[in-house]
Amino acid sequence: MSTLSVRHFTRCPYSRARQALEQALAAVADLRQPQTLTLSVPLGKDEAAGALRKDVIVSYSRGADPKHFDQPWTIHWTPTPGGVYPDFNGELTVRAADEHSNCFLELQGAYTPPLGPIGSAFDVAIGQRIASATGAQLLATIGDAMEREYQREEAAKPES
Repeated sequence: MSTLSVRHFTRCPYSRARQALEQALAAVADLRQPQTLTLSVPLGKDEAAGALRKDVIVSYSRGADPKHFDQPWTIHWTPTPGGVYPDFNGELTVRAADEHSNCFLELQGAYTPPLGPIGSAFDVAIGQRIASATGAQLLATIGDAMEREYQREEAAKPES
């Protein structure tokens, strides 16, 4: 089993981030049914190296925080048929940043590389990078939606 831990900086105050995250998830996905996303993973350090594109079906649901401090979301993605890619199970959470006007989205979870020892070797060589890039792209998509929602709310406030 391999683990994944990815963070994404988001320009949204932590005090508003949990609500913005829920609204962003609703904006990027129908929370009642899984959503198909096409994620692009860079294959090299420059754009000329190309990218791997893969559709994954992503589903979210409310998680539980026994301390009632954070509002975690469970997340699962499974690649659409074709190729050998692992399923992923994890948790999406908002974390406070040093500055009050920002926060971090954090994705943590695990996947089992397919194909036994061969898949594990591939995961060490390349697969972990693909998984991290996939998670980073997903967080960027959600973070952008959170920032747009926060900016929309701020623009709608009456001027004092």
